[in-house]
Amino acid sequence: MKLRVRRVLAPFTRPLCLGVLFIAACGPKPPARTALVGSLADLKRDIASAQQAGKLDRDEVVELARAVGERELTSAEGSGGASRVRSLRSCARPLRSAMERRARAEDEVAAELTLILLETGVLDRPASLNRYARAEQGAWRAVAARAAVRSIDTDMRRAYFVDPDQRVRRAAFASALEAHEPAELEALLEAARVDPDPLARSAAVRAVGSIGSERAVLALKDMWARADDLLRIAIVDAWSAPASFNTGGARELTLAAESGTGLAAVSASYALARTGGVEAVTSNARLRRNISDGSDDEKRLALSVAPLNTETEIALAQAAKEASPEMRVVALTRLLGVEARRAAALRGLREVVALKAGSESEARARTEAISALASAGDASVHATLLENVKGKDLSTRARAARGLTNLGDYGNAATALADDDANLRSEVACWVLARETPSR
Repeated sequence: MKLRVRRVLAPFTRPLCLGVLFIAACGPKPPARTALVGSLADLKRDIASAQQAGKLDRDEVVELARAVGERELTSAEGSGGASRVRSLRSCARPLRSAMERRARAEDEVAAELTLILLETGVLDRPASLNRYARAEQGAWRAVAARAAVRSIDTDMRRAYFVDPDQRVRRAAFASALEAHEPAELEALLEAARVDPDPLARSAAVRAVGSIGSERAVLALKDMWARADDLLRIAIVDAWSAPASFNTGGARELTLAAESGTGLAAVSASYALARTGGVEAVTSNARLRRNISDGSDDEKRLALSVAPLNTETEIALAQAAKEASPEMRVVALTRLLGVEARRAAALRGLREVVALKAGSESEARARTEAISALASAGDASVHATLLENVKGKDLSTRARAARGLTNLGDYGNAATALADDDANLRSEVACWVLARETPSR
């Protein structure tokens, strides 16, 4: 089966048989057809030709993005290919048919696509659990672990908590978060303490929070002192879950916000601020202090999440004038959402873009400001984006493509759909499809 799938859509570097070319001739027109069956060089040529002729409107680019997405996911191979198709999760709906075809194979990529289809509700969970429960490959056992969400699946889930493959354990903890089965609490706490994978530990912690109880809350408190920022943020998330918040989590969040420093303390303040409870006023005040006096990391997070109100708007406006360039951009970006301050925020962002960057920090600020202006529909950055989409830096090209679509210039954004980097091609294709599919 795997051989048959590869014959349908081969990588851009692999020549195709005449039979496939003949079949494709009845399909879409170039450059979408070229994306399905041609070489990368041919795709670059056809996109450039269509751009020059003014034939790449939004609908044409959406069709092209779908063709590129299908080509990339269907030709993906190995662990690198599995990682690439994982990035296509957000556009699973428009690429569903191609995903289903590629998932019929038996390799790691097919397993990753099966997992996506399972999580988006396409596949039956009990059937998937029964089919892959004892698969030899970890990628397929991960599918089974993610399918095990019923109460009667508790024994299977707990077995997967200690699977040798971290992909399986992560999937099992995600299922435990959904199942919130009290009988699994101790096993999850043990995993949160000893699992060698940081992401798995964090997932186990969040599953503990979904179960809740005073026992769960206090056990997570015991972990707090030895935890790094990543795990502490997961603990904050766990204490914020309704089952934990109402059984001691609110108390521990208050202590963490009052006595701690770092991103976890800011996260705890935000968790309390958004509840609207008795702690909200104090927590909002703490977030404003983080904006003015915190470390750069604390400032960035507080600037990004502090609930908007009159006092917070004043703090954001102050940061937009006095903070470092990077923090100024974060503050100005938030102020774009305040109608009375939007015009001033746009002017401030344009000023950042106009400055000649004398340091890496200032260069990052300029890049962020360009993206913010593009997201706001400000055409002042259009010429810069046209240069950047052909630049040397990978992330700069990706940002430029997204920015151009935000400005409605799908034709020039299409340049990135023939980028030399396969991951970027996939990312931009998915960006276009996810952006357009809901309205189509």
